[in-house]
Amino acid sequence: MIDTYLLEQLCAVLDCGTLSAASEKLHLTQPSLTRSMQKLEDLLGVELFDRAKNRVHLNENGRLAAECAKHILMEEQDMISRVRALDRSSRTLAVGMISPGPMMELSPLLSSLYPDRTIATELRTEEELVQGLRQGMYQMILLNHRLEDEAFACHSCGTEQLYFVVPHDHRLADQAQCTFSDMNGESLLMADQVGYWDRIVREAMPQSHFLLQNGIGALAEIIRASSLPYFATDLTIRLHGRNPERAYVAISDDAATEHFYCFCKREDEKKYLAWFQALERRF
Repeated sequence: MIDTYLLEQLCAVLDCGTLSAASEKLHLTQPSLTRSMQKLEDLLGVELFDRAKNRVHLNENGRLAAECAKHILMEEQDMISRVRALDRSSRTLAVGMISPGPMMELSPLLSSLYPDRTIATELRTEEELVQGLRQGMYQMILLNHRLEDEAFACHSCGTEQLYFVVPHDHRLADQAQCTFSDMNGESLLMADQVGYWDRIVREAMPQSHFLLQNGIGALAEIIRASSLPYFATDLTIRLHGRNPERAYVAISDDAATEHFYCFCKREDEKKYLAWFQALERRF
């Protein structure tokens, strides 16, 4: 049996090129690393290094051994991740999302359907969410478009409409709706964890300045003390109500309305049938 630390040290030698550089990276003395490599050679029964008077470097055996070691370490990490994910899934229902809005409204429903599970939500990019679902880090993910992937089951879970929230004396306060370009150039307050909405508003309003606040609580405090416009959605309005001191102006651009879809692995669809049936009744 070869200890993992020996494989890690061998990989460091391959990556760094020399024992001295590898020992520095590993925060080991060079004699200590040399002894480890000699031990690994004894275990494998072959020489891994060509040793000249002033130079020691990996030979063909050593380079092959290092590449194999990298593969073994990756497999070990994959095993750890998968076992931990399985254990977590037995106690926790992990939902990854591209925007916080839908789960703010849907989390109570999910909790009522699975009372023995802790609902854990996480905001990530689409690439991270899809990879996480494949690897079992999430049992479900929420995206703003369908995926052409037979490995996943997909169900609609509603829409979200973006609004500008402005003071009553603002030039747009009397309008029922406006466009991003109507507000482009103005400074707006915004929470720092809004998912994909951050990209949409920045692309649509390139001349605007967005004053990010760390969390909803901090944003609410600043709103009370400021007259700057900010964003809301129909979901947050339903959950928190309207601010009577502000006017709500719907944004009419297509990009300001998003449709959401909930995905799980195809083989897990029956496991979460009650959830998907609840979504069908609701939407």
